[in-house]
Amino acid sequence: MARKVSLSTGLWFFCSFVLCVLPRTAFRIPGAILRALLKKLPLGPSIWNAFAGSLMAGTSPQQLQAILPSTLETYNTWALSQQDSPRVDIIAADNSTRLMWVGPRKANKVVLFFHGGGYVMPLSAGHLDWMEHVRNEAAMAGIELSVCILEHDLVPANPYPRQMTQGILALKHLLASGYRPSEIVFGGDSAGGHLSLSILAHLHRRRPFELAAERVIDLLGPVKGCFLVSPLASFDFRTSSYKRWFSADVLSRKVVEEWGVYLVENSAWHKEISAGKGWGMALDVPESWWGNLDAVQRILVTGGYQEIFSDHVQQLGEMLKRKSKGDVTLHMANETHDGPLMDFAAGRAPSETTKAITDFVISCFEE
Repeated sequence: MARKVSLSTGLWFFCSFVLCVLPRTAFRIPGAILRALLKKLPLGPSIWNAFAGSLMAGTSPQQLQAILPSTLETYNTWALSQQDSPRVDIIAADNSTRLMWVGPRKANKVVLFFHGGGYVMPLSAGHLDWMEHVRNEAAMAGIELSVCILEHDLVPANPYPRQMTQGILALKHLLASGYRPSEIVFGGDSAGGHLSLSILAHLHRRRPFELAAERVIDLLGPVKGCFLVSPLASFDFRTSSYKRWFSADVLSRKVVEEWGVYLVENSAWHKEISAGKGWGMALDVPESWWGNLDAVQRILVTGGYQEIFSDHVQQLGEMLKRKSKGDVTLHMANETHDGPLMDFAAGRAPSETTKAITDFVISCFEE
């Protein structure tokens, strides 16, 4: 069941909304409408993006986390709505890191999914519907597939590299459960794409951790695939896609910058990036760091031309094409940030990007 918000918390949230969010919507919604008309984007989702973006920009992480149900609560409610029993694995000694299963724990193949939300917001039901869609499409292609979703900790209470550590533990758990690297595809959207890049970076060049339990065991071969959906890949805000006058995107520079500070302040991130080590941000280190990337056989990078990450997503895709020994595909569409999630959150038919990701997962396991 979702948490009940107290009257005082609700009043606090309402006052914050009136004082901070409404003035922003007065500017963002007309701009989103104009951008949607100019670029032939769907009007309803563009208006929703402007409203949701204003809410994110005007509400603190603590407020959002007080209002939204937790990842585990969302998963339990969703599983029961599917007339299924929740299946949760606790994979850390402190009981704080969980894997939640869509499908059986043991299938022929598995997708390890990292959800988006800026490391601030928990899992949404849209993520679960999306992963169930992938699983059903795989079944229609004759592939027995399970999906496990990591419940990672949120910022600002848990800065980098906490989520990276949890992602490594999740992959290690799958390997210890009997899955071979060739039976695993991992990936995520937005912040989950950033986390996937961190895991990819760790597989490429091992990051030192204090505890042996936080290190991935020897893979004895590359992981089958990795998909990166609108991933955060840089904190360089000088690109043209960040400088648009009008935007229909749900994200803004203010949100990315402020939530990014929550992620990396008082952490090892700054020292690592200064030393040219790319575990924490793929494009903010010399490209040579990624040379001879062979930890994953196939990589898919997707993004939207109308999102503020657009330039970085394209740069990332081209960089990985140059540096990876495996197959790398870049898929761009005329859409805003995290198009597949928005499809399922709004109850829309799957877009071409959603189809590209689904086809990628299926093709990885058909080989």
